[in-house]
Amino acid sequence: MSQERSTVLVLEVQARAALPVIESCAAMGLRVVAASSRRLCSGFFSRHVSQRLRYSDPKEYPQEAIDAILEFLSQNQVEVIFPVGDLMTHLVAKRQDEFRRHTALALPPYEVFRQGRSKVLTLQAAQRAGCPIPRTWYPSEQPLESIAAEAPYPVLIKPDIGVGARGITLCRSARELLDSFGPVSRQFHDCFVQEFVPQDGLQYKVDLIVDAEQRLLSGLTYSKLRYYPATGGSSVLNRTERRDDVLDSAYRVLKELRWVGFCDFDYITDPRDGVVKLMEINPRFPESYRATVAGGLDMTRCLYELATGRPVQPQLDFVEGRYARFLLGDIMWFLTTKSGRWSAKPSFFKFFGRDMYYQLIRLSDPGPFLGYLLENVSIMMSSKDRQSRLRWKANEANKK
Repeated sequence: MSQERSTVLVLEVQARAALPVIESCAAMGLRVVAASSRRLCSGFFSRHVSQRLRYSDPKEYPQEAIDAILEFLSQNQVEVIFPVGDLMTHLVAKRQDEFRRHTALALPPYEVFRQGRSKVLTLQAAQRAGCPIPRTWYPSEQPLESIAAEAPYPVLIKPDIGVGARGITLCRSARELLDSFGPVSRQFHDCFVQEFVPQDGLQYKVDLIVDAEQRLLSGLTYSKLRYYPATGGSSVLNRTERRDDVLDSAYRVLKELRWVGFCDFDYITDPRDGVVKLMEINPRFPESYRATVAGGLDMTRCLYELATGRPVQPQLDFVEGRYARFLLGDIMWFLTTKSGRWSAKPSFFKFFGRDMYYQLIRLSDPGPFLGYLLENVSIMMSSKDRQSRLRWKANEANKK
């Protein structure tokens, strides 16, 4: 008689980052339960999923969503839970003591997690760790009028907690800063002011895993080659690159925070001085998580072993020069960018190769791509959801 497989629960499987998690768990022989608030989404259509679970929209009904998941855990034996998206990861981290009564997870204590989710606390930790950051001003520590008189323009108003470019507002003068800060703060709550770093420099992402003893268990760096929106949105084409200096900088920040588990970093090369500076950290899987797979690392396995207390074999040697591509986003980049689309390297028309990995497209598992298309058809039928998905319009307005 065969031994029953252990079960894992993956939350927010509508996120592209969920697919590498699902695939890795299935490759380990684990039974995967995929969960989402959406009826149609990419993760629900994967052939590697054994069971599907729906919960309330965590943005509108966070209590109901978490209670539904806890009820499922109380009635089913789940070895490890993997929260994927920003909001659900935060909600699980906040109530992790309740979750740990039923299952295992690789997250830091909530007080540490809260610091990683707060851009202000993250930037302050980075400064203590000797990690370069853009010049930053905090209205909680200095009057806004003083900041407006001191700052070199342009500057950015940034929400303390946010995802992507939402709420980021460009100000070209002291008057714009003073006029804009109040409305942005009322919508996005606590905000800070940061110098605008020209977007000409190469941007990097760093994904790391550390344990409770602050040992580096896995890590890699990769560059952001193309974005949608082209003026500075989410990356749609990444390339693994070895930048030990940037990786070490991120590692110092995690040690300063006393982090445990996975964390994602965003850096930008300042073309004015050539210094690679930290923009923010994301205490969750990024949408570009497929880049870790392209680089030859199985960070999901590492997190599974960390969560369950198994010995973790460090994974630090990754393969350079591999691409992770979100094809539909790259198509939008090609259609909307104003310059450079024909001379881009690699070419937009490079679709195949052993070095090319796609976030959603798998010949062996075509379901997620179909699920993503169906999800977006349903989203485009809703004016509210359509505006959120096509957020490039708001981003473009903020940059004018």
